[in-house]
Amino acid sequence: MKSKIAIIILIMFSFISCNKKEKQAENVDKIIIESNVKKVDTLKEEDSKIKVVPPKGTQIFHNSEKLYGLKWGNGYILKSIEVSECDNSVDGEDDYTKDKEIQNILIDKKSFTISFKALENCCSKFLCEAELNKKTLNIIYHSYGSHCSCNCIFDISYTFNHNESFEDINAERTKIKNVILNGDLESKTEFK
Repeated sequence: MKSKIAIIILIMFSFISCNKKEKQAENVDKIIIESNVKKVDTLKEEDSKIKVVPPKGTQIFHNSEKLYGLKWGNGYILKSIEVSECDNSVDGEDDYTKDKEIQNILIDKKSFTISFKALENCCSKFLCEAELNKKTLNIIYHSYGSHCSCNCIFDISYTFNHNESFEDINAERTKIKNVILNGDLESKTEFK
């Protein structure tokens, strides 16, 4: 009988000591987990809203789908743009005929520049991009900004480089046959 009591006492002690070890292990795990957790302040409602950053000045739409397609689908990169300052030059109806008029196309071995005139509000700035559809390069510009009480003719130039990655993988760039301005087919000029 004494041996049975001794066995029961031993079983109880081993159960109690196992239980203590489990609790100690849980506490250690909890301490480790809590020490690795970074406390994050909850976001205020105003911080979680999307902030729209308005454009400033004339610029290229670098991440537009059209320029991405032009670069990786056709092999051309819109590298830079130049826009003349407004000189309040629009006086008569003759000036309106210069709108969307391609002045020249200069082609080099690794790049080309397209220069044209655009009639817009004097206070305009431009967001610029381009796309190539069926061998026609569409030069796109969006005028925006304050509205002044005058118009003028802007001289605008777009310079394109060849995407050198096409040469690295022996891919051919899409041949350009024509150039148009802002989708206006009346401005169509042969690319040569």
